[in-house]
Amino acid sequence: MQVIISGRGVLLTPGFKALVERKVTKLARVLPKVLDARVVCAAEKFRRTARLTLRAQRRTFSSEATAGDLVTAVDDAVEALGRQVREDKDRRRQHKGRAGRPRTPSRPPTGADAGAGPDLVPRRLVAKPMSVEEAVMQLGLRDGQFLVFRNAETSDVNVLYRRRNGGLGLIEPVA
Repeated sequence: MQVIISGRGVLLTPGFKALVERKVTKLARVLPKVLDARVVCAAEKFRRTARLTLRAQRRTFSSEATAGDLVTAVDDAVEALGRQVREDKDRRRQHKGRAGRPRTPSRPPTGADAGAGPDLVPRRLVAKPMSVEEAVMQLGLRDGQFLVFRNAETSDVNVLYRRRNGGLGLIEPVA
């Protein structure tokens, strides 16, 4: 993470810069994937202002504080930024898992045959109602090895597949 500290109308000492960098780095530990932090210190007549901007991967946090001296202004700005980061983290933790489609839990195989056998990749198919002749024509138009369809005559799910000898095979369930 890169910390950029600049001053407008105020001279920033190396000790002050080290203090600010330490505070901002401590704050960045709470938030994952922080890209950079910018601190702008400004001095007007009787007040000192500190502006902090923390850029994370998905969000940008910023705060501004004004006080009589610069150290207090930086402390207040870091505290306000810390509050924002904690609130955002709590909000993300509360809403985690609410969005998106529900997932089916995939469990690894258990028992004696846990390591044996081929890897199965589940695939969902829509079995469209059609006649066997239509299914033969559809499989001829595709490059696939099989076609799952609902037989229009029997209302059963059938599988039409290509055989190794170039012919076609039909799998029909037996009731």
